[in-house]
Amino acid sequence: MQKLKSKLKFFFKTFNFLLVFLTFAFLLLTPSEVGAADFKTDYQVEYNLSKFRENLSSNVGFNIRITNLRGDVYVNKFAISFPKSFAISNLKVSDDHGEISPKVIADADNTKVEMEFSNPNIGRDSVNNFYLSFDQINLFKVNGNVWEVAIPVIENKEDNYKVVVTLPTGTDKKISISKPKPDLVSGNQIVWDNPQTKTIYAVFGENQIYKAILNFHLKNNEIFPVITEVAFPPDSLYQRIFIESISPEPVNVYQDEDGNYLGKYLLKSLESKTVVFKGLIQVSSRPREEMLGVVENKISSQKNYLLSQQKYWTINSLEKINGLNSAKEIYDFTVGKLKYNYDKIDSDNARLGAEAVLSKPDQAVCMEFTDLFVGISREKGIMAREIEGYGFSYDPQLQPLSLVSDVLHAWPEFYDIEKNIWVPIDPTWENTSGIDYFTSFDLNHIVLAIHGRKSDYPLPAGMYKTGDSKDISIKATTETPIEKKSVGIENFNLSSRISDNKDYQGKFSIKNKSNVYLLGIPVEIKGENIKIDRQKTIVASLAPYEEKEINFKYSSSSKNKKNQGKIKIFVLNNKLLEETTEVIPFTYFVVAIGASSLVVIFAIFSLGKLILKKKKR
Repeated sequence: MQKLKSKLKFFFKTFNFLLVFLTFAFLLLTPSEVGAADFKTDYQVEYNLSKFRENLSSNVGFNIRITNLRGDVYVNKFAISFPKSFAISNLKVSDDHGEISPKVIADADNTKVEMEFSNPNIGRDSVNNFYLSFDQINLFKVNGNVWEVAIPVIENKEDNYKVVVTLPTGTDKKISISKPKPDLVSGNQIVWDNPQTKTIYAVFGENQIYKAILNFHLKNNEIFPVITEVAFPPDSLYQRIFIESISPEPVNVYQDEDGNYLGKYLLKSLESKTVVFKGLIQVSSRPREEMLGVVENKISSQKNYLLSQQKYWTINSLEKINGLNSAKEIYDFTVGKLKYNYDKIDSDNARLGAEAVLSKPDQAVCMEFTDLFVGISREKGIMAREIEGYGFSYDPQLQPLSLVSDVLHAWPEFYDIEKNIWVPIDPTWENTSGIDYFTSFDLNHIVLAIHGRKSDYPLPAGMYKTGDSKDISIKATTETPIEKKSVGIENFNLSSRISDNKDYQGKFSIKNKSNVYLLGIPVEIKGENIKIDRQKTIVASLAPYEEKEINFKYSSSSKNKKNQGKIKIFVLNNKLLEETTEVIPFTYFVVAIGASSLVVIFAIFSLGKLILKKKKR
């Protein structure tokens, strides 16, 4: 009897490997002649999910089919070893002849299950099966509004390997993200045939909701007043914010060229102030249709700087990046070239930048992965930028966060000129987890600041500190966001009386008093007895608390007729303002001026006559 050991590596968030031991019985061969080519092993793994309250549990079924490829050798025993973190219960094992009693051996790190065929079939092309069934409660994660799973895949791709996931009956959860793409989705069953990745990563649910509380500690160290600004979480192609409150409210807000949502605050001499942002953040698996036009409109002006070098996005060693021309090639180079350095997370973590990390590839954290991708992309003519935000990670060893301050994360985006969209990617997390973050993303990345024009501004939440404080709280929730739309008209400028032969300048501001961004806002100015030169305007995007000024010209629509004119302003098809003005014909002004002139002349004449009389006396 000769024992032959083969290792099958599984990659999963909660465990590192799965060992399979095979014991062979042989008839005529010496031990050196027995090898893995003497048998074929096919696997079918089924995960049947059930939901109990807020938790998911799965009944896992392994069908291990072993085919003898020679007539003089057969497999006698088979063993699987699970690390302790991969907790299983209610284990049952059987072979083709019925239930068998496995031998379970537990130590400090692993639980090994040894199985022996009760009456194995012998002969060329004969088949023996093992059937395992057990319950497992920590494979699928319930994360707020979605279900998330990472399923380990055997690295040996020579044999057949099928993974089947069956969702609970009656669930409304649909698969929104899958790496790799499943071969079949039928009803509540998803099938992968011979996946070529180390891990199957899947998300069930179209969007994720996060509850965010962010603190910004502001301090003026000067003896004179200053204006400072902070970056609130912005709307983006994959993200939508619902504000509960910003306290205190900023004196002014605006969106910069990159789409950052910036609030301005006045700080008096040596004043300190803490700003608290509370809200819900919805992250979607697909681009938001209503944001596509906004992105396309912005990109024309952004082209001027999205290909330029910046402090951390400069590449001088061009010979090191020869042959890299596409975003995918640059991404693969970044993933393969750099090595994540976990020791830097707890250090000062000085940012190296793209050029320096090429010479120190083992000193990289998420900033260096991002800087290298952005720097090479811009050098190669691909528009790219950096996102700083929050990564919702279950296992920092696989999905590390490394901007130190409140464990923030950084990842790049590149602009797909064919689809006219920004594509988020994460070379850091693929490097550390093996999960594909190029062809599809996830729902665990929350945008806090966008860096396109500058590589180091604005600062994201978590970087406004005056001490060792915990300033970020972002947690997945099942709470449903409620949209509250409200718009106001402010600073309306209209003359109370106008002439019928002149043009006048009017202006007003519309202010977003909603808890959400407003996109594609129709503004219409209507006049009664008043002619408006610019009746309709579309405001592309207006952030909460943001104001946009609208200027227009107006004049009387009739001549030589005294009447009353009205101007009405409609926003989002609702009338928000109506003002009146008195229209005076120009002839009235001429007559009035003439009469006034005669009065003045008569008064002067009378005054002169009176003075002459006094002199004669």
